[in-house]
Amino acid sequence: MTALALISDLHSNLEAVEAVFARIDALGVEEVACLGDVVGYGADPLPVTRIVMQRCKWTIQGNHDWGLFHDLDDFNPLAREALMLTRAMLKPSLFRPGRKAAWEFLRALPERMEYGDYLFCHGSPRDPVMEYVLKSDGFLEPEKLHQIFAMLDRPCFVGHTHWPGVHRPDYRFTQATDDHDTFELDGPCVVNVGSVGQPRDGDPRASFAVVRDRRVQIHRVPYDFRRAQAKILAAGLHPALAERLARGK
Repeated sequence: MTALALISDLHSNLEAVEAVFARIDALGVEEVACLGDVVGYGADPLPVTRIVMQRCKWTIQGNHDWGLFHDLDDFNPLAREALMLTRAMLKPSLFRPGRKAAWEFLRALPERMEYGDYLFCHGSPRDPVMEYVLKSDGFLEPEKLHQIFAMLDRPCFVGHTHWPGVHRPDYRFTQATDDHDTFELDGPCVVNVGSVGQPRDGDPRASFAVVRDRRVQIHRVPYDFRRAQAKILAAGLHPALAERLARGK
């Protein structure tokens, strides 16, 4: 497999998406795949979806992509509010036929993908759309990780937690940092590529991964989060969704 860039949890953040694709192009990586949550939280679902459609080799379904077409009872109030707005922005109509391609693209996303020697899903191998593989699971829920690793015979790439790093078969989680951003893919592991559009590890820079030669490297990219914040506020979304972008939380 040639070098592959992995993006996840874009969350309608156009500024972050454009910055990440500029970095991917600068690195010379031609193939890009998306691990879901194209939409939700942010103010630019249509242009972000169109970029993903144009630039990604394949895309899988995240929980917010799923929520666009299903009941929202299990989503927190901020996520529910943002998805209701996203529906209003994206749903095609007689007067907005240009949205149909993006709407149908998001509706048809698969739950998982096998590509090269790897498995890809948004959440976990057990529940590819909804389940979080948390950095604390190794000591708080070891049985959960035991069941997940029992399903793996290869590296698995996920998003969903917005927290980049690697779970190994000993259930330890190693967080990706500027000093430790490259990991060997030498057996079963769960690699979280982090979030492009709403990082939550205390670093506001967009996160993505590049897989090359049985290694994965996590990249961080600064972007104009203030512009993204202004759009969120202008769209009438909760101010907390704007404020968190500056803190990476």
